[in-house]
Amino acid sequence: MTGEPGTTSARPTAVCQRCGTPNDTVRGGHPWCGACGIYLIHDPEHGDWVSFAERDHRRRAADNQRRIAASADQVHRAMSAVHGRMPDGWHAVARQHISGALHTLDVEPAPAGVDAIAYLIPPTSGCRGWQVRVHNRTHRIDFPLYRDGGAQAASFDTACDALDAAIPALRVEIASTAHR
Repeated sequence: MTGEPGTTSARPTAVCQRCGTPNDTVRGGHPWCGACGIYLIHDPEHGDWVSFAERDHRRRAADNQRRIAASADQVHRAMSAVHGRMPDGWHAVARQHISGALHTLDVEPAPAGVDAIAYLIPPTSGCRGWQVRVHNRTHRIDFPLYRDGGAQAASFDTACDALDAAIPALRVEIASTAHR
């Protein structure tokens, strides 16, 4: 092979992306880079020959980028639906708290002397529905909402359903913090 999958020759040649060395050694049916000591596999998305680990890393990174983009899209689409349901003085803000993290729809209650917030987390490839985390920053307590009778975090079909669960949870957290 001369770097193109599907072509055949008596001895395949692949140029290792890592060290730039042309390789025509085959071990176990896969091109082998003797300089790096790795098996090579063609990465069709980038058009180069890399180790199995590098290809898997690239695929996970690409999947993560798709999840981040999907979360941003879902949060921004949900903004208009939740704005009309917010209690007076409360507001929702779309955020990505850390670069490379999923986007969330943050529910911030009216100032009440307690620094508490709820994060509405959109469904991504690993989740079936919206999830809610309540964070009492005054007491440094953070927890997900759970369904009755289970040890799994609750999931909600829509952002509005998640908001309807987040509002009373925040109200309880604010009221209970005032009495601590």
